[in-house]
Order: sequence, then structure tokens, then C-alpha cells
Amino acid sequence: MTTKRYLMINIAQEACKNGYQDVLRDVITIPEVQSIEQLDGIFDLIVQVECPDTVGYAAAEDLLAKGWVKRLQVLQVEPAELSEIITPTVLELTRRA
Repeated sequence: MTTKRYLMINIAQEACKNGYQDVLRDVITIPEVQSIEQLDGIFDLIVQVECPDTVGYAAAEDLLAKGWVKRLQVLQVEPAELSEIITPTVLELTRRA
């Protein structure tokens, strides 16, 4: 079974010289990486990884070893059943709005 995670990354200032190009080239070398997006806000990048449960946080550990990573936060995606999200109460609130 595979697990989807999002890695939110702050990049060290000295790695920002060429618009993150060296950083992006570095990130795509990690096999588990599915996508990379630049952010405007607290974090600089969000990286989507998908890997078997047995691998765990290997991609995050690989990124933490990079000298340009200032801070990294891992968000694990938990699949939700549609019935858990949409309840009669939520539907009623939607109709009233």
C-alpha cells in the first residue's frame, strides 16, 4: 500500500539565488517525488511524495540531508470517506447559505 505525503519546505536564503533552479533539480532526483510547487507564504515549496508504507519518511529524510533545507514539515494525507464529510447537518448548512 502506498501513502501520499506533502513535504512543506523552507529553503535557506543562500539557495535562492537563481529562482530555486538548483533546488528544484535536486528535488526531482528523489524517486518518490510526484510534484513540486513553489509557495508564497511561510513555506517556499510543497513537494508531493508517494511511497510504500514500508519506506515511511525516507523522502523527507533525504531532503533534510540537503544543505539548502532550513525547515521541513510533513503532512500525511488520510483518505476520507465521502459519507464522513457530507452529513445531513453539512448539507442543511450548505442549502441555507
